Amino acid sequence: MRFYSFMLFIGLLLGGFVGFGQSMRIDSIHFVGNEKTRENILRRELDFQERDSLTVQELSERIEFNRRKLMNTNLFIWVKSDYHQLPNGNLSINYECLEQWYVLAYPAFQLADRNLNDWWSRGHDFDRAIYGLRFLHNNFMGRNEKVVIKAETGFTDKLELSYQNPYLDPQKTLGMTLSLAYSTQKNLAYKTNQDTLTYLESDVILGEKWTGAIQFRKRFRFYDFQTLELRYNHAKIADKIAQLNPDYFGEGKTEQNYTQVRYGFSYDFRDFVTYPLRGRKIDVSFTKHGILPNDQVNFWEAKAAIALFFDLGSRFFLASQVKTKISQEGFIPYANIKGLGYENDLVRGYELNVIDGTNYFLWRNTLRFQLLSTVLKLPYIKYKQFNQMPIAIYPTVFTDVGYVYNANKETRNSANKWLIGTGLGFDFVTYYNFVGKVGFPIINGGKTGMVVSIGREF
Repeated sequence: MRFYSFMLFIGLLLGGFVGFGQSMRIDSIHFVGNEKTRENILRRELDFQERDSLTVQELSERIEFNRRKLMNTNLFIWVKSDYHQLPNGNLSINYECLEQWYVLAYPAFQLADRNLNDWWSRGHDFDRAIYGLRFLHNNFMGRNEKVVIKAETGFTDKLELSYQNPYLDPQKTLGMTLSLAYSTQKNLAYKTNQDTLTYLESDVILGEKWTGAIQFRKRFRFYDFQTLELRYNHAKIADKIAQLNPDYFGEGKTEQNYTQVRYGFSYDFRDFVTYPLRGRKIDVSFTKHGILPNDQVNFWEAKAAIALFFDLGSRFFLASQVKTKISQEGFIPYANIKGLGYENDLVRGYELNVIDGTNYFLWRNTLRFQLLSTVLKLPYIKYKQFNQMPIAIYPTVFTDVGYVYNANKETRNSANKWLIGTGLGFDFVTYYNFVGKVGFPIINGGKTGMVVSIGREF
């Protein structure tokens, strides 16, 4: 890209038809490799079009910036860009891409516990695994739609169906997602004791759950998104669960039915959503659980998060995120309370801890060094979607701070205390959005260990 910029600059000086700092007109924009993806979907991501003008100074940066936006559609393994000056002095811009393999049917295997470390601490028994079949069809009409079907059994039996269409309107600003899920469990966590989930195991079904949701997402400009989701929840538990923990649904109930509505705002200005190195992201949401007179749940919760990513130079990068949640005061059923320790809301080093509470604060920081970033050629693999494997490795240093508020002051766990985790780690990034992490944290009291995780950090 620097070569193109240099030659273009020399051409301008010699040609004399436009001076440095002046604008050049875009004559054409070409896409190569989008065999399935419709071109208008790609053009939606660009912040320029034919007949627009770009200055010489911004030319390379703008073209590279838009290349990253095309990558963030998650439709491609890689996207390349170049441009050249036409005889009339105008520009021709080209984007070449390699599409992912959009139809995948594969065996599914996952652990029922919250993370790999939690599963290992419980004896790493494969009876606590969930397995089955997943069918994924991305971009099936060339418009970045997605259909997902999951049929799984084992520790939990579940069936999930979802359909996502990000472009309902001609302006390509309104999207919709429909989802339906059903699950049953014969091994159910019914309470938390000293930061650890306590399970009851049975030969009969202990828990059953139905959920259905419709979500609309509106895109404003390029980076602002607003979502509105309506969800229905139906859950049942065995009498034994209600006896062991009357607060599971509250008042010893064995059934919970309610609707909820959620509004969310997101500003996403990151270079690569899978593993960002530069940019920023803001998320704000408000959820009301129980909106109808007969709903058996009635409380609200609000969340806010801001993540910043900095290029420090010399292949060093810094990522920092602040995240918080507040909930309505008063009684909230055990089944609906989540503090730190679920999904990715945790202080690193506390992966084994479930810290219940209505409010929490979380600050995570990671310093990364790009040790390796390359593309491996795998000529013995016939399919082009798999024979080029991007690999990046980042040694990391991290420090996290967290706090969970629990109104029950007598709770014997890590709530109502400041939690600190720091340590070293390695991140491994490759194609199809796979991010693997190995960490060696030190937490309060000097406890150490090793943690393994899969998925993006924040």
